Amino acid sequence: MDLAYCGLNCKECPVYLASIGKDTAEQIRLADEYSTVAYKFSKEDMYCLGCHSDTVSQKMCGKCEIRICGAKKKLWKLR
Repeated sequence: MDLAYCGLNCKECPVYLASIGKDTAEQIRLADEYSTVAYKFSKEDMYCLGCHSDTVSQKMCGKCEIRICGAKKKLWKLR
């Protein structure tokens, strides 16, 4: 099991699953589902390989203080 710094199971995250599965249709669907009138997401925003990777959605997780702290302290991947 891959865990995010916050303890979420990445393998249960729809954005992570769509990203690793290269499921463009699901990324588009998720962008639409997560968007609001005030804040729009694109398919590209629905791309994440887990917060332990170098590839995270800046719009979704770029300012996550838990991820930033964990990466700064070089906490390694939990399994």
